[in-house]
Amino acid sequence: MESGIIEINYGQSDFIPVIAICFYDEDTGVDYILDTIILGEFSPTKESYVIGEFDLSRIKNNTEADTVMKLLIEKAKEIEIQVVAKAKEFAQEISERAGIPVEVIPRLQGKPEVYTEFDHNMWQASHILEGIDEDY
Repeated sequence: MESGIIEINYGQSDFIPVIAICFYDEDTGVDYILDTIILGEFSPTKESYVIGEFDLSRIKNNTEADTVMKLLIEKAKEIEIQVVAKAKEFAQEISERAGIPVEVIPRLQGKPEVYTEFDHNMWQASHILEGIDEDY
C-alpha cells in the first residue's frame, strides 16, 4: 500500500440513509468502510428511524421521497463539519500507522438514497423470485 484516499459518501444500510466514511486503497482499488453515520433518529414508538415526521422505512410515494431527500440533505449539512473532522482523524491515524500519505476529500459526495414502500416490495420480490424468474 503506497497511498490512499478517504471519501465521504451518502449510502444506505438496510434501507436506512447513512453517510459513509470510506478508505480507498489506490494501489489495490479496494474500498474499506471506516464508519457510518445514520441520517435520522431512532423512534422507540415507531421502532424505526425517522426524519421529521417521516418513517424512513415506510415512505409511501415519490412526493414523500423528495421531501425526505431534502430533509436528509439539510441534516447532512448540519453535521458535515464534524464528519470531515472525523475523516481527517482517520487519515492521520492511517498515515501514522501505515506510513503512507492519505488524502481526504473534504466534501460529501453523491445524494441520499431514499427508498419507497414500492422499492422495498420490489427488493423483496427480487429475492423471492431469484432463480425462478430470469428477469430477477
